[in-house]
Amino acid sequence: MKKRRGDAETRRRGEKKRTDDAGIVSGFSSSLLLAASTCLRVSASLLLLLLLIAPFVAPLYGEQSRKLPSAERIVGDYLKAIGGRKRVASVRAAEYEWDVQFQGQPYGTAKTQVKAPSSLRTEMVFGNGEIVSAANTSSAWERGLDAMVRTLTGAEALAARLRADLDASHLIDFKKQNVMARTLSLDESTGEPAYIVEFSMRNGARLRYWFGQRSKLLMKIEDDARKTTTRFGDYRAEAVVVEPHRIELSVNGREALVLTLRRASYNANLSDAIFDPPRSNEALDVAAILRDLQKNQTEIDERIGQYSFRQKVTDREIGEHGEIKKETTSEYEVFPIPGHAPVFKLISENGVPLNSERAAREEHRVAEAMERAVRERDEELQRRERRRAERARRGNAASDDEQDELGISMFIRICEFVSPRRERFRDRDVIVFDFRPRPDFHPSNREEEIVSKLVGVVWIDPVDHQVIRLEAKLAQGIKIAGGLVASLRPGAAFVQEQTRLPDGLWMPRYAQVNLSLKVFLFSGADINKTFEWSDYRRYNADVSGYQLNSPNTNQNRPATNENMRPSGRP
Repeated sequence: MKKRRGDAETRRRGEKKRTDDAGIVSGFSSSLLLAASTCLRVSASLLLLLLLIAPFVAPLYGEQSRKLPSAERIVGDYLKAIGGRKRVASVRAAEYEWDVQFQGQPYGTAKTQVKAPSSLRTEMVFGNGEIVSAANTSSAWERGLDAMVRTLTGAEALAARLRADLDASHLIDFKKQNVMARTLSLDESTGEPAYIVEFSMRNGARLRYWFGQRSKLLMKIEDDARKTTTRFGDYRAEAVVVEPHRIELSVNGREALVLTLRRASYNANLSDAIFDPPRSNEALDVAAILRDLQKNQTEIDERIGQYSFRQKVTDREIGEHGEIKKETTSEYEVFPIPGHAPVFKLISENGVPLNSERAAREEHRVAEAMERAVRERDEELQRRERRRAERARRGNAASDDEQDELGISMFIRICEFVSPRRERFRDRDVIVFDFRPRPDFHPSNREEEIVSKLVGVVWIDPVDHQVIRLEAKLAQGIKIAGGLVASLRPGAAFVQEQTRLPDGLWMPRYAQVNLSLKVFLFSGADINKTFEWSDYRRYNADVSGYQLNSPNTNQNRPATNENMRPSGRP
């Protein structure tokens, strides 16, 4: 009897559960039907709305979906809009005078001067002083309200020189200046839709220009490196071309200064000197400074071999329109070898440390490289002796130190040193000067030809007699055998910086190389490399004493010098 009552209770509970489940399913189904019905009504409403606005949306959608015009076409339309390519090309120099307002009130005056091929200067005069900035082929600089001159470096300098290239050339034949361009998008957030064109160079300089879709005129320039936005408006014809009569200049997003054009003059005889940095009031003998720098270089070169360090190499593949197509990084530990090239030990690739298997193979490779260094060291010393003997036989028995001195002398003989000045750089007092070839110099050999085509800037520590930073650029191309063997395009650039260690030794910190090379008329190469050096450590560089420890398999931290050290080192 109890069993039957228990079975009945179980059946009743089962029925209740199924009833509850059915209710849930029924409720869910009802909700689903209600939601479906609502969606159908909403969909019908949306469909009706789309049918009503389709005639207005279709042209806009078609405009967006069309392929964007090329940067070359956009620039060509712009040149037509401001007077035509021929008239614009006739302007080799120009000077503009402006009235400046801030918050609707008179605030000062401004003057802009440009000169082909690559010079730009702007000065603004206010009640509390003046601000001057300029750029030319060798450098970019500014002088603030405190009257202190600062030579620009890094992204700021690159952007300033690119802006000078584009302004001075009026965008004509920008490709001949090694400037690349690509159309990024159509910006419809402004009053007139505008095509955004990015101008760039292989050294990393980038600027964005907005060109009106209908007017074809330049509407805006954005410079991320210097955090400036420049807007152009009120275009009217001047004596030669159509010019903007209103410019709004904003820095760091702050309220803009408004410049109103008062006068424009063309092809005035502007001196190149006005674009150079102002020189120091004191007399600075650059040639003597360079000779002093050379005197202590031999001792420093010897001490450099006492340090191991890390080297990070970044390779970039730049597309024909300036976009970065590929970027790879490799990091090494570098160990000096007396009388031999240093040994490089790979630590990571693209930021990822080597796994244990690759690390073990790398340790084995480095061990073999060390053994070869021992064998080849004596051979290298013998080769050096043979080279010295050959120089003596030819009557050119100058030592390596004397050869370096000859290099300094050649540099002094070929180049003129422009605007030597005192500045602050990385919290140190420095002497800075621009250099460029003397206009009356005629090279007599290949080395002199290369030096005679370089322009750039040098920063020197006057206390330690060391080059802190060097920028050099090839102002003209170089051809070997008329370009049949090889040619190097103008614009090839090299930048290097040094850093001071606690013991007073200066060591490389950073370098960047950008160049385009063509070999035998057919094959070519674009090189864009950045080198970064760090983690300098004193190191006993006796090759015969090297021992290799087990590879570091800890993937959470990079390898250290403990993975390779001389015997007896703690």
